[in-house]
Amino acid sequence: MNHLPMPPTIQRLMRSLSPNVRRAWNHRVDRMRLAPRIIFDYELLYVERGELTIRVENETFLAEPGDILLFKPGLEHEFVMSRGECWMPHIHFDVLDYADYEAVPIHFKRRSECSEEELAWLRPDILGSALGWPNVIRIPNHAEVFHTLMQIIHAYERRDPDYPLLQKSLVLRILYLILKGLRAADNAHLTMHQRAMERAVTYIMEHYNATIPLETLSKMAVLSVFHFSRLFKQTFGVSPHRFQIRYRMEKAKELMMFHHHLSLSTIAEKVGYSNVHSFSKAFKQAEGMSPRQFLKTHTSPT
Repeated sequence: MNHLPMPPTIQRLMRSLSPNVRRAWNHRVDRMRLAPRIIFDYELLYVERGELTIRVENETFLAEPGDILLFKPGLEHEFVMSRGECWMPHIHFDVLDYADYEAVPIHFKRRSECSEEELAWLRPDILGSALGWPNVIRIPNHAEVFHTLMQIIHAYERRDPDYPLLQKSLVLRILYLILKGLRAADNAHLTMHQRAMERAVTYIMEHYNATIPLETLSKMAVLSVFHFSRLFKQTFGVSPHRFQIRYRMEKAKELMMFHHHLSLSTIAEKVGYSNVHSFSKAFKQAEGMSPRQFLKTHTSPT
């Protein structure tokens, strides 16, 4: 996976996610076989107990407890065989909000057996094509995904009046946990230094108005300056310096919006700039407008 900051199009896509759960089961069987088929939506299955031999298109996998299977729209898959009692909590869901989400069936046909009307139900594969998620997901935080998946299943079984909001929030949490888990699995060194990175970013936030040498942060993390800078950017998407500037700008906007009595010179000093010119230059570079333009746009006249 690519862990550089996500392109704006992907960020917009992620903000547009509005999942709907079509079906949710805590499925337990003595053995599992399923003939080749395609589905129109996503199916996310957690292997809680047993072993499953799965084929997705031309690839065959052995899925074991702790594995997460993501069956994607339009990809032919089958359960070839199983070993031992199989516990497989799973959900069928859309990641975007479609008006016909309740009308789309859970399918057991091959693509060649589908009518044109049925094929029109196929959803775009956002998680696979846009985010690059694999068919078999092996992540260190799989237990958190399992816990949230069981919450979805229990909520689906009850379906009280607040269910639509709850199921969306829980599926989004699963997607977030998987994203974090894939990053951790792909970058074991990030997991190893996670606490050090959290200490460093907390220190920056608590001392955002001070000049913080990289040497100070790297010593806190017990890393060389080079390795600290690289790990920080991989973890937070920006360099320590850019993170501090971004945080300073957020604090400056807060002061401008809610403390109208403060002058720009005072605000500049409070967020760590020696003069209003340096602050204005940094603010415009970060926000695309001057502080005075921000004030005109985001504050009401007194």
